[in-house]
Amino acid sequence: MAGGCCGGCETTAPTKDKAWRRVLWIALAINAGMFAVEIVAGVAAHSAALKADALDFLGDSANYAISLGVAGMVLQWRARAALLKARRCCCSACGFSAAPSGRR
Repeated sequence: MAGGCCGGCETTAPTKDKAWRRVLWIALAINAGMFAVEIVAGVAAHSAALKADALDFLGDSANYAISLGVAGMVLQWRARAALLKARRCCCSACGFSAAPSGRR
């Protein structure tokens, strides 16, 4: 039961696992592709909703790219990347909640 905290942990960090990196690359490619599709469709259809969803895909892609960039680095750089991603999420949430809805 206590094997997870007293020497029973795996020695391979998930950042060094090739399967983990492959999954991140796949997620990055899918999100970047969906960004491209939705931004083109949003511009063509003059749809603010599609453009906003495309920007969400772009943000997700940036998070995956940051994760891939710091994978395998020392813990200090991975922690900085985590703080950067958290700051981006908080700023996005505050920006969306403060934005006017356009309804009257």
